[in-house]
Amino acid sequence: MAGMATEPQVTAVIDAVEHRPEGLTVRFDGASEPVTVSWRWVRDHSEDPSSLDPSTAQRLVDTFAIPADLTPVSAELVGAAVRVTWADGGEPPSLVSAARLAEAAGLGPPAPLGLWSADAPLPDGPAWFSHDSVAADDGALLAWLEAIERYGFGLVDDVPPTAEAAEALARRIGYPRATIFGAAMWTLSSAVTDHEDSAYSATFLEPHTDGTYTVDAPGLQLFACLQRVGTGGESILVDGFAAAERVRATDPEAFAALSRVEVPCQYLEPGVHLRASRPVLRTDPGGRLVQVSFNNYDRAPFLLPPAEMERWYAAYTRLHTEFNDRRHWLTIGLEPGQVLVIDNWRVLHGRMGYTGTRVFEGCYHNREDLESRLRVLRAG
Repeated sequence: MAGMATEPQVTAVIDAVEHRPEGLTVRFDGASEPVTVSWRWVRDHSEDPSSLDPSTAQRLVDTFAIPADLTPVSAELVGAAVRVTWADGGEPPSLVSAARLAEAAGLGPPAPLGLWSADAPLPDGPAWFSHDSVAADDGALLAWLEAIERYGFGLVDDVPPTAEAAEALARRIGYPRATIFGAAMWTLSSAVTDHEDSAYSATFLEPHTDGTYTVDAPGLQLFACLQRVGTGGESILVDGFAAAERVRATDPEAFAALSRVEVPCQYLEPGVHLRASRPVLRTDPGGRLVQVSFNNYDRAPFLLPPAEMERWYAAYTRLHTEFNDRRHWLTIGLEPGQVLVIDNWRVLHGRMGYTGTRVFEGCYHNREDLESRLRVLRAG
């Protein structure tokens, strides 16, 4: 299972437009079917300076004053945009770019996913990126973030083994997210006693995702190794999307149950009781996987009718078996100066038990901040 199925290459280039009673029909280069948008939508999304603020991209047109019976006189291609002239003269001509139409229609291929497992290993093994290049060069930063986007994790070597260097690297992605574990960064070690969580121990941890008890689980998790003396402690990574797709292919009813039933999780410590609920496998309206949310340590009690509860347990156990099949694990023994960043919505992480000293500096990032950084760098 090397990745998602290849989709047709659709570009934001308009081949033709057609004026119809129900709306504007646009045919894009490479698209199998045309896209039709209502005339009110066209007026609402006009990009002329009187309708869209050119500096903030915020809407200026009064959506609620657009006549329901707004009628066009003409629609024509003007460069890389469509210009529509309205019949009553009360509305200025609308100009909507091909890029805006294509984005709204959801055209274009999704970000490429390189699903990996024992049957489809990473093409060249885990890729390491140089700290000096990622820290100073936006091109190298983009390559690193695109590796995270494609494979669900990214590695950086030769990072100064200090909390300050770890935070500086984290801020190349975006601002670290404040949580109960720290205003920005946090220290992870069995010597830390501020939190009575299994992460702050030296024991084996099964693969899991973090923040299942938060309404908006962290999108990224960063681990920077500062100290390591002893044995064991390797980080375990599992491609949750690849495992979920194996379940979908072999047991679609189990996949459906895991994507339908909302599972509550919670985090408890003195003065804190966090709780959130969502399906273990979250999909978009088209059925594409969006998020894996799996942490049996933090699962809270919930009830279904007995027969349905048993079906859910069977599905949950099936997925757990996939996550804990060690053939599909990637284990990485981080040493001081090495940093691992994980897509916490896709890749599960765990830890082998260890002896001695193991000190990490870490943080979380919001999902939208990774996506924002990618958009900015690609546009750069």
